[in-house]
Amino acid sequence: MQIIDYNALLLPQNVAIITHTIENDGILIYPTDTLYGLGGNFFSLPAMAKIDRIKGRKDLPYSAAVSGIRMLEQLVETIPTIFYELSEKLLPGKFTFLFKASGTLDKRLLKNNDKIGIRIPDAPGILKLIEILNTPLISTSVNRSGEPPLNDPATIREFFSNIPGQGLLPVLIDKGILPPSSGSTVLDITATPIRCIRKGDDFNRLEELHIDFQPTEANKIGR
Repeated sequence: MQIIDYNALLLPQNVAIITHTIENDGILIYPTDTLYGLGGNFFSLPAMAKIDRIKGRKDLPYSAAVSGIRMLEQLVETIPTIFYELSEKLLPGKFTFLFKASGTLDKRLLKNNDKIGIRIPDAPGILKLIEILNTPLISTSVNRSGEPPLNDPATIREFFSNIPGQGLLPVLIDKGILPPSSGSTVLDITATPIRCIRKGDDFNRLEELHIDFQPTEANKIGR
């Protein structure tokens, strides 16, 4: 595993390493405002297959971390007005928004779903990196499906040491141990009123802002 210190993330030599990894279907572990993300090029089926094997799952879709609205527009069919209202108050932040996916996307990237989860985390260095890469990143937590997420770089390194046959070495952007997190709050903005799919970090902000939403339903978003 290659380790890059978060504070040196945007140095040219480190950006070159990450770019090589992303362009060659490799795995990138990166810190967000909630958990460490397990990712790669969102458009890469081989990268997605590697993450499926790492997590031991294949049925649930992954979200996409984007740098902003321009990248978001390439992934979704439409942007509901409610998103602009919410994004002014909540983004960048600890929320995942579900949109109707663009018809141009390969359905295999969505695990044959018609919706896509979008993250714009409050992690300035990561957002700048995504902008430089000019591609959305797969966004899911570092863990075996159903097990607690790993937020300590030391345990992440140990976790990967027990996974054989990864090919190109994963790159870990090390920001140290992250605080405990329940993950992002997931909102389906294709529904009216919007539906809360998962209560995560900053869920209370929805209540503070008096946002009308349907009660939380069964968890359909895998970590």
